[in-house]
Amino acid sequence: MDAPKNIYRHTAWLYDVEYEKEQPLPDIPFYLEYAEKFCGANGGEILELGCGTGRVALALAKAGFCVTGLDLSNQMLDIFKNKLERQPEFASKVEIFHGSMANFNFGKKFTLITAPFRAFQAVTEQADIESTLACVRGHLADGGIFIVNVFRPYAEPLDESWVGLEVFDREFCDEESGVRVMRYECREKIDAVNQVIYPYLAYEVAYPDGKYERLVEPLRMKYYYRCQLRAEIEKAGLSVSEEFSWYDKSPPEGREIILVCKKQTVQERVPCA
Repeated sequence: MDAPKNIYRHTAWLYDVEYEKEQPLPDIPFYLEYAEKFCGANGGEILELGCGTGRVALALAKAGFCVTGLDLSNQMLDIFKNKLERQPEFASKVEIFHGSMANFNFGKKFTLITAPFRAFQAVTEQADIESTLACVRGHLADGGIFIVNVFRPYAEPLDESWVGLEVFDREFCDEESGVRVMRYECREKIDAVNQVIYPYLAYEVAYPDGKYERLVEPLRMKYYYRCQLRAEIEKAGLSVSEEFSWYDKSPPEGREIILVCKKQTVQERVPCA
């Protein structure tokens, strides 16, 4: 049986070390801006799909917003819960749920729904992609927005040349624990027909007491070209109101695809330039 993909069963504890301490992602100010714009005045709530360890959700809660987080990884959610236990003053602002973004029903509407840092790409089957977007639309308040972020393929079309052997990616350390980590990446295979890649991440962890271990996380990610993602969004009854390639609102054609979407009110399709 294949190992579960995208769960971070072994390395959830390294996620914050890497993306909050060593190489922090610059997306939190971006989400705070949209939360203030759309939820600040009316007290609207936020739903985060793929909330993981709470990297973004907790920052929003600290800013005073009410956040519901959904994730499929119990290991990531356990870390999020531990954070809230250590910071109980923000616990009343957060609700955490274990489950799939392809099938959820919270029985209420949200003013802002987000799928930060490529979380949407963990949904790889077409039926699940459509179900995810249907759930998003069904939970989106009138006048609310949905923000989705995926990476932009370096080539179009992406093909078998993407596949490669394991290579060293970077090294990082956690000053608090004294742990030193060497990260490697392997591009195992690609399904170019269905546009799904199968990389894995390997972490060689050296502990202060001399212990060493190698931890491997298998991933499976759907990739999109710009017009394809817009087409999926529009097919789901949403429309793209803004598009960026980075969190500083750089114009399209950069390293990421970041779409700000709303409910369609008229059958209006904007050509993908």
